[in-house]
Amino acid sequence: MTRNAHPERPETSGPRPWLRTKAAPYRSAWWATVAAAVLVHAPGPASARTPQAALCVAATGQVERAMHIPEGFLYAMGRVESGRPDPDGTIAPWPWTITAGGIGHYYPTRADAIAAVATLRLQGIQSIDVGCMQVNLQQHPDAFASLDQAFDPMANTQYAGRFLLQMHDKTGSWPRAAAAYHSQTPGIGTPYQWKVLEAWAIPQDGQDPQKPPHPLFAGTPAFPHPVMPKMVQPQTIADADQPDGEAESLPAPARPFHPFQGFSHVSQPVLRRPATSGMRGRALASYRASPVPLAGPTG
Repeated sequence: MTRNAHPERPETSGPRPWLRTKAAPYRSAWWATVAAAVLVHAPGPASARTPQAALCVAATGQVERAMHIPEGFLYAMGRVESGRPDPDGTIAPWPWTITAGGIGHYYPTRADAIAAVATLRLQGIQSIDVGCMQVNLQQHPDAFASLDQAFDPMANTQYAGRFLLQMHDKTGSWPRAAAAYHSQTPGIGTPYQWKVLEAWAIPQDGQDPQKPPHPLFAGTPAFPHPVMPKMVQPQTIADADQPDGEAESLPAPARPFHPFQGFSHVSQPVLRRPATSGMRGRALASYRASPVPLAGPTG
């Protein structure tokens, strides 16, 4: 995801007591329960979702309900921000995702992601997006009390949800709020807006019924051939099943992703498109019944 500068991202907020480091054991146990519940009760293909991906799914769902964001809208944004394919082809936000220098990396554990951010900072890289909703740490240095909190799925998603509400109040519609979440610079947020609407139109299991399972998982491991960010020396990536904090060395970034690769060649949406002002409070079912047409690639 392109990360040049995001001065418009969420305003800062102080740490919440239940998210402080000393509460980490309780928080971990609580999230394990939430992940198990999502895996048991999620319908269809979502039953194959990994426990890590289920953390972002649960967080976005709770924030949507608490903040009265349309069903599935924040989840769709999360899939655009940090979406990673599961073996069955579903796409879900990945909580241990970082983006630096315009390139994103998935990590198998929270400890690996935290160590990678620390390494990047030692190299002088400060503009880093983290977590389910990719909050930029440079633009919002006081957003989280610690890196551990920044990667907490609920804390990360609550922060994003509050800012999305601010943008909704300012713009008057959810699609335009999504564009402003990415950037309030005219023209920059528009391709992101259409990408979010496209993701929102796909069923909640995150799988497009017209597409086969993702080819990434055709006999390949989940974290193959680590690709290092600039200036980082190659190191062995931690096992995906290794508990947080047990890695003996700083982790190497996993497979890079480019959510908006080629977007510079995407034409701007034509003026004669359905008005988005009526999207305020629009239900997911009604949107799927009459989706907004997307601008297609020109190059």
